[in-house]
Amino acid sequence: MSDSSKSLEIEIKLQLESFPDYLKLIGFLGNIDYEDRHLNAFFDSEDRHLSSSGWVFRVRVENERGLITVKDTGRQAGSAMVRQEIEAEISRAMAMDILNLRLEPLSISVTPVEFIRREFPELKLAKLIQFNNVRQRKTCQLGDKDYVFEIDKTEFSDGSVDYEVEIELTDIHQIENVENDLRKLFGNLNIPYARQTESKLARALKKAKLL
Repeated sequence: MSDSSKSLEIEIKLQLESFPDYLKLIGFLGNIDYEDRHLNAFFDSEDRHLSSSGWVFRVRVENERGLITVKDTGRQAGSAMVRQEIEAEISRAMAMDILNLRLEPLSISVTPVEFIRREFPELKLAKLIQFNNVRQRKTCQLGDKDYVFEIDKTEFSDGSVDYEVEIELTDIHQIENVENDLRKLFGNLNIPYARQTESKLARALKKAKLL
C-alpha cells in the first residue's frame, strides 16, 4: 500500500461533444501509450455533508491498483480547474472490496482517510454513485512542448456515454500557452473547443436524478 500527501491538481478538461470528435482526436494522436479501465465510486454521508463542505471522496479500481482520493471542489482558472487533492494507492483487491461494500472505506489507514477522520470525525460514509470510465493516454508534441493527453469515455448508470480530454499541468502559469496550443489543434481537427464545466461526479448524479 502506497501513501501520498496533499498536492495541487491543475487540469484542463474539454468536452468532446460527439463520438466522431472523439474518433478524430484518437486518430490524430495515433497509437495510444496506455489504456486503463476505471471503476469509480463516490461516497458521502446520507445528508451529503461532505459535498456541502466542499469535498468529494472517491475510490477507484484501475487495471492493476486501487486509489482512494479526496478532492476539494476547486476553482476555475481559464480552461483549467485547480483543486487540492489527497490521494493514496491501495491494492486493487482492497478497492474492489470497498466498492462491493465488504470493507468500510474509512477503516483504512491512508492519508486521505486520515484527513476525513480528522476534519469530519462523526462522518459515516455510504456509496453515492458508481460508473465506468475508459482512459487512453498519449504523449503528443504540440509546437515545442510535449503534452500528456488523457481521453476519457465514461459510461453512466443511465446508459449514456460522455467523451472528454484532460491535460494535467504542473504550473498554473502554463494555462494560457496550453490553451492556445489546444485551440489550434482543435481548430485544425474541426473539433469544437468547449470547456467541460461539470465534473464526472456532477454529471453522474444528474443522470441518476440524484442532483
